[in-house]
Amino acid sequence: MIRINTITDLCREEISDSQPSILALSSSFSSDDDDDVERKKFLASSSIEIGCEDKSYAEEMGRRASRRQMSTSQEVWNAITMLVTPILGLFFILSGMWVTEEDVIRARESLFHEFSDSNNQIDLYFEGQERCLHSQVFPRLPAVPPVATLSIVLGYVLHSPCSIYYHLLCAFKIPPGPKRLDHWSRRLDQSMIHVMGTLVSYGTSGSIKYGLLSLAFTVDSIYRLFRPIHQPRGILIRMIIGFLMPVLPALVYGHFEEVIQFLIIYALSGWMFTTYPFGGYSHGFFHLIAALSNPIQLVLSTKLLTSQQAIQIAASCVVAAQSLFP
Repeated sequence: MIRINTITDLCREEISDSQPSILALSSSFSSDDDDDVERKKFLASSSIEIGCEDKSYAEEMGRRASRRQMSTSQEVWNAITMLVTPILGLFFILSGMWVTEEDVIRARESLFHEFSDSNNQIDLYFEGQERCLHSQVFPRLPAVPPVATLSIVLGYVLHSPCSIYYHLLCAFKIPPGPKRLDHWSRRLDQSMIHVMGTLVSYGTSGSIKYGLLSLAFTVDSIYRLFRPIHQPRGILIRMIIGFLMPVLPALVYGHFEEVIQFLIIYALSGWMFTTYPFGGYSHGFFHLIAALSNPIQLVLSTKLLTSQQAIQIAASCVVAAQSLFP
């Protein structure tokens, strides 16, 4: 069988072949210069290893790029699908969906429990009333949402433009090939995925300590992303961890149904990402499937104990507005 050497094999041969020539240098030095010989030997072998690492990295990126060739229309489709996540988040906040009907009923019972006739138009006062919003632009936004919910939506809003920008660059500027996988805009896109993961992790946990733990992981991941040469498999594993970190608080808090939903969604999106059943358009469908987790994350943020005060105030604002404008 004929063996075809890869770039890595050739590099290894270069390293082994370089050793005799370097050792031969020792004959031209006296015994007092042994340290200098060793230093030159180390520098020579190191330079070869660095060059081989570059070649091996380029070879790996070339293989990956050949499996993910996308046309202009496919990259535009990828960019369009990245609008879904921030739209869902902003709609959840601005429509007041984070205040449920049950929250409003509890607030009404609390505010009117001293009155026999709750239909009377009375001058209501409650703690936090100054935080009520009376916006004509967003009439369904009764008050400032919980910090955890805002954190999640902020993550969506920060990541989406970076991803859209990268896909549009691929559509109209960056030529097909390994350069698309190693471009700075792709590293920025992946970095913002980690930033979003940190903000969502805080949003589903309500824990500053857990948020800081996620932040430390994010900082280290971004550092690795912007190294001249990084391991694509290692980067993918870290991104998977980043996606799963917001799920752990749901498991700890006993939201098992939501955990199962998360796992099903991420399994489907992972299958879509790895198999590409619809060719280049599969990446956009991967975005859409992953976005199914967004409403679950947002609702979980409203179930936190740290979110209840903001929700109670918002529900009271709704009751107050209804009493003034029945």
